[in-house]
Amino acid sequence: MDEKLIWNERPSLKDPVMLVGFTGWLDGGEASTGPIDYLLHKLPVRRLAEIPMVDYLAYQLPGMEFLRPHVETEDGLIADVVYPSSLFHYWHDEDRKRPHDLVLWRGAEPVLRWQEYIELALSLVEQMGIKRVYSVGGVLDATPHSREPIVSCGLSDLALKAELENYAVTYSNYKGPSTFNSALLYACSRKGIEAIHLTGRCTYYPDFNISIPHNPKVIYALLRRLNRLIGMGLDLSDLDQASREMEARLNGIMARNARLKRYVEELEKNFVEVPYSEPIEGTAQDFVDDVEEFLRRQLRSDQE
Repeated sequence: MDEKLIWNERPSLKDPVMLVGFTGWLDGGEASTGPIDYLLHKLPVRRLAEIPMVDYLAYQLPGMEFLRPHVETEDGLIADVVYPSSLFHYWHDEDRKRPHDLVLWRGAEPVLRWQEYIELALSLVEQMGIKRVYSVGGVLDATPHSREPIVSCGLSDLALKAELENYAVTYSNYKGPSTFNSALLYACSRKGIEAIHLTGRCTYYPDFNISIPHNPKVIYALLRRLNRLIGMGLDLSDLDQASREMEARLNGIMARNARLKRYVEELEKNFVEVPYSEPIEGTAQDFVDDVEEFLRRQLRSDQE
């Protein structure tokens, strides 16, 4: 199968981890591909490898137009047809201040040959020396847009629970049809690769035909946790702002629709929020110093 994994580079990376997102069943609110796309634009990444998807997709599934090849036409001329690929990029921390370099895998959930597709991807994981894989996704749910999204977690090893104690995640006892992410986690566990999957609950009000194709609030909830878990140290304030703007738009719709307002208020009453707060790092003296610096800045601002 080696010829099905096409390498662009084979860099030497510092203790790399992988973050995975797929189009498909678990991409509600783009909570799976959204975090990957955000990091692809935020970081100076380079192409690592790709897996052409010709053996793993069926292009004519009803309602799955995004799986089809992409055509570009210019004044009637067919200029290009691009077939789907699973793409891997890497980010090397040039300053070497972060604990990990990062590999980003953005692909489509395969329709065919799941096990072969997983084996190909995990051969890259093993060759790159990746010891941990994170995957993300989202499901549509009648959860209030005014509350912090619930984030549930799946693990390749229960020993990882101790590390996630302060990340405000829940654990599922789901039994039923599998997502590709679950199959990937299981394959990782069989190979001794640590793997963690995070699923965000994405606001969906079906009775009012309100769905959010790109949900920055869920993407932010997932990336806040990953930012700390991986030690990326990224400024996510733009995502925070986009989350607030989305909530404000929905509040505006709700203010003009009394029935929707009653519906959301009922959801809020029954919703059990699991808020996530960034743990405070550093010594007690660091905290005192930060408070004193804040007060000095505040005093200067008042005097001006």
